[in-house]
Amino acid sequence: MPRFFFHYRTDDGLIRDEAGSEHADLEAAEHNAAEIGKAIMDKLAGEGGETGMPRSIEITDAEGHDLLYVVFWVGPRIGSVPGTPITPASVH
Repeated sequence: MPRFFFHYRTDDGLIRDEAGSEHADLEAAEHNAAEIGKAIMDKLAGEGGETGMPRSIEITDAEGHDLLYVVFWVGPRIGSVPGTPITPASVH
């Protein structure tokens, strides 16, 4: 199975995934990146952190070639209801 690396882009820079993980294909890696993005936004929202700014997971292969960017963010709050996560989307 191919190894993919999931680098997290913040406002301050890129947090590199040095270990990576194996997935059947790029589609499976994209699904994993969407799950990572959801977990990040849930954590930020729970801590009262900034969730209005888009974030991304940059997927690369073992050679460091960019394969896919998965962009995600949390939608606006309405009244006293917590923010609702927007379905992660990718740009090929």
